[in-house]
Amino acid sequence: MEWTWVLFLTVIMEAVGSTFFFDTFLERGKTEKGAVYQYRYLAYLGMSFLLTNIGYLIGMWKLPLFALGYILLGRIIYKAGWGQDLFFSMINYSMMFLIDFVAYCLMHLWEMQETAGEVKEWVWIVSAKTLWFAVLFILRRIWKGGADYRELSNGEWMKLSLIPLFTLSAIIMMFYQLGNVAGTQLVNIFISAGLVTVNFLVIWLLQEILEKGKRLREGMEAARKTESQLAHYRDMQAVYERQGRKLHDYKNQIRTMQMLLKEGDTQTAAALAERLTESISVEMAAVNTNHPVVDAVLNQKFHAAREQGVSMIFKVGDMSGIRLDVEEIVILLSNLLDNAIRECAKIARQGRKAVIYVKLVQESGKLIFSVRNPVAEKVQIRDCTAPDPGGGMHGVGLMNVKAVADKYGGDFAVSCDAEKFQAVVML
Repeated sequence: MEWTWVLFLTVIMEAVGSTFFFDTFLERGKTEKGAVYQYRYLAYLGMSFLLTNIGYLIGMWKLPLFALGYILLGRIIYKAGWGQDLFFSMINYSMMFLIDFVAYCLMHLWEMQETAGEVKEWVWIVSAKTLWFAVLFILRRIWKGGADYRELSNGEWMKLSLIPLFTLSAIIMMFYQLGNVAGTQLVNIFISAGLVTVNFLVIWLLQEILEKGKRLREGMEAARKTESQLAHYRDMQAVYERQGRKLHDYKNQIRTMQMLLKEGDTQTAAALAERLTESISVEMAAVNTNHPVVDAVLNQKFHAAREQGVSMIFKVGDMSGIRLDVEEIVILLSNLLDNAIRECAKIARQGRKAVIYVKLVQESGKLIFSVRNPVAEKVQIRDCTAPDPGGGMHGVGLMNVKAVADKYGGDFAVSCDAEKFQAVVML
């Protein structure tokens, strides 16, 4: 009867502790998993109770089943990838098992003392779980939360998982080889305490890595915003400079028309006025989307391309309701168009026809922006980016576009063959 309630108490404490551990390190599941998240404690309780009873039949073979159970429940209940789910599941179970083994060694060490009084085994079990809770509370206090686990790839998470996996394997070996050997309890306790400390430090180191990654990402974000602002200012400056040159040219042509009219050559003056009117019309109304920043960027890129012998064909819609801010508009439009103009300029210098096709519309509540252009040679695509072999901004520019798409939960696709390059953004 005593062991029945001890077993039940142990299972309850393991379920509560595991729930507390995973709540500390893993984010809540998605909305559609909200009901599962609410009953996470019952899920861990049921798993612990089932596998503890199975353990009486299969012995230590229950350990991989426990590890697998924690991994699967982590995938179902929490919003975690396989990598971090594996790592935290192994850390949780290895530390819990480590502390149980320390209590087991302390119990045998106590029993070997001639003057030691009898202590019931359930006292050691409850003490072990209490110590585990203390470790969990310490971890909860030092873990700052808000970590972006995307900083580490699945491969890196797998490498980190080798540490708790080795810990668990080492404890199993010590339990079978040295657990009942007289005189080894102190060694076992020392090694186990050291492994607990190592796993504790791994979590601390993980936090440092993620914080440094976060600071680096914030620095890159600040640099990206600065670059987008500079690009915006350069675009505006180019527009003003071109307008200044055109204004100077218009003044000269108007003076010429005045001279022709004074001399009575009205026919030549009229022809010059007509050409001037057409030039102003093309200059001022190349692209009109009802959004001043979009118009400024597209018109500036249009004239920059034309100056290099590159044509641009637009299909645009009304952008007055675009939800992006000024910086994001510049990042989205400038990076893709700059890459296209740079590539088409190479083709134009070879005497070939270079045309950039630009689509910027809103369809079915989504913003669609696509750029298609010919290429001098096939560009290698990797992770939706096309790294610049020369080490320039080509690859970084596409990464910035992808960052904007990710921010709004959109899609960004890049493709290239021997003839054309195409990038499509849907927000």
